[in-house]
Formats: sequence, C-alpha cells, structure tokens
Amino acid sequence: MTFRLFSRRSIPLSALLLPAVLLLTGCDQGKEPADVREVARQAAYSIRLANDGSAAMVGSLHHGGSLWKTQPVDRLFDWNHKQDDLSAITSSAFSPEGKFVATSDGRTIVLWTRDTGEAVWFWNAPGDIEDIALTGNGNFALLGLRDFSATLFDIKNGGVRQRLAHDGTVYSVSVSEDGLIGATGSEDLNARIWNLENGKLLFTLKHRTQVRTVQLSADGRLLFTSALNEPGKIWDVASGRLLKEIGRTRGHYSAARFSGNDAQLLTGTTAGHIELWNVSSGERQQLWRASNRDTWVNSTVMVEDVAFMNSGWLAAGTNGLLYFLH
Repeated sequence: MTFRLFSRRSIPLSALLLPAVLLLTGCDQGKEPADVREVARQAAYSIRLANDGSAAMVGSLHHGGSLWKTQPVDRLFDWNHKQDDLSAITSSAFSPEGKFVATSDGRTIVLWTRDTGEAVWFWNAPGDIEDIALTGNGNFALLGLRDFSATLFDIKNGGVRQRLAHDGTVYSVSVSEDGLIGATGSEDLNARIWNLENGKLLFTLKHRTQVRTVQLSADGRLLFTSALNEPGKIWDVASGRLLKEIGRTRGHYSAARFSGNDAQLLTGTTAGHIELWNVSSGERQQLWRASNRDTWVNSTVMVEDVAFMNSGWLAAGTNGLLYFLH
C-alpha cells in the first residue's frame, strides 16, 4: 500500500534571501562565509543535508517540513505528516545516493521520493526517535531511540530487523554506504560499532561523557565521535583503535562528514565553528564562523549539518541559515 501525504510545489522564496556575509564577532578567528541563505524563518528543529550538499531537508520551527535545493537555493516541496497541518520535523535523513528522504516528528516516520516529492511509506515509530540514518535506496532506517536502543527498521516493508542495545538514550546514529556497518552514540558514555547484517556488537568505544555525535565515512573504514567537552575522535572501524584526536570544543561537535576519499573531515560545533581537518595528521586546515542572524542578542548558533560540495563546503545552522564556504 502506498500512502500519499500532503506535498505541494512552492514558488522561490526570494524575499527571504539574506545578505551574502554575516558579521563576525571581533574576538573570533575564522573566515567569513562566502554566502548565506535563509531556509527557515527564525529557527529550525532540524536541517539535514544531502551527501553532496545538493539539497537540504528542513524542519522549520514555524513552517513545517520542506525540501530545498541549494544551487540555487529554492524550496521544492512542503512535506508534512498530516494533510493541512504543519509537522515538527525533529530528524531526517537522505539515502546515500540521494533518491529518498526520511522524516520523523518523533513518533512517526515518512519515506519520500526526492524527485517527485511523493510520500511512499508512513509508519508509526517503534519508540521516540532522536536520530535517523538511511541505507542505500532507502531500504532500511537506523533509528536512535530514547528507549536505550537503536533499531534497524525496514522502512519499505515494515518490521524491526535488528535491535542494538545501549544503557541510555541513543542520540546519534550512522551507517556505511553499503549498509553493512552501523555506529551509535549514547548518553551511557559509549559509542558502539555494529555489524548490521546480524546485529553483532563489534566494538564499544568508551568516552568520559555523553556521546552526542557519531559519523561513519561512506566506505565504513573510519568513524568520528564527539562527546560533551571532549576532543573529537577518529577511529579505525576494523580494529576499534583510536587514530587521532582533534581540538576540544566548547560543547561538542554537533555535525561531521568525511570527504569521499577519507582524506578530510568537515565538522560543525555547538559553538558555531565550522572546521576542515586533515584526517592523517589531525591538523586543522580551515576555520569558519557561523554567526547568528541576531548577533546583538546571541552570537552563537549550533551547526546542524555539514557537506562537501564541488565548489567548496556547506553548513546548516539551527537558526535556519545555510552557509556556503570557500
């Protein structure tokens, strides 16, 4: 059965475009964004970027869910879980090849086709969802749940394929591009690496505080983790060995993405820093500052997601802004 939910095409929001450059606070080091565009008025519950940065799934605080293209910036579809109602999209994910997008309001999940904007499946979630990651072609969704587990859910046919146990809320999940390896980060102070075919726990990576971000490289060879007020960590997935630590940040690294060849790592923080790292050396190569639109009130914005693009880099903030970086 196919569920067709509310989806409408929208005109470009040219009136919402912001000036290309936001002012940096004088005490912060870092380059200014080359361009800045608005995709949510005032703030967003969530923003997730496609792997190649070509699209953004936005869960706006005031306007529900919407899919945007990023070059040029234009709203394509309004996506909500109930007709004639605005949903609070608190988490979302693109499939690795970009054909499908999953959205969640915490208790329901919808799988959408990116090209047509149609909702193809609608499910009640097996628990309160904190984070989502999709496997190839949108076949499975790895869900980070508040019930102390992560669940590999068959999002096209229904049913739980694997249940991956923790001893606290699972805040972050990630899957390799081939869907064979999964990673989870939890308030139980651990990140874990899993074989998603059989649900076997491969490694437990201990931290001193809550693990808020996990991100696998596309090939499943490397894993980045970030715990509160700790340095970011890069791990070898095959051995569970810690390879590198990168600079400690105020709060934590709230977003991360490896480049296609695993040579670089792009990160965003809860303090509004966007940084490019050399994976082999652990050295920082670039630093940008994602300043808030209301710098006279609060100059800090949490970075929701980051992506590598052909023409540079892209970051998204909880303030509803996209930052184009060169």
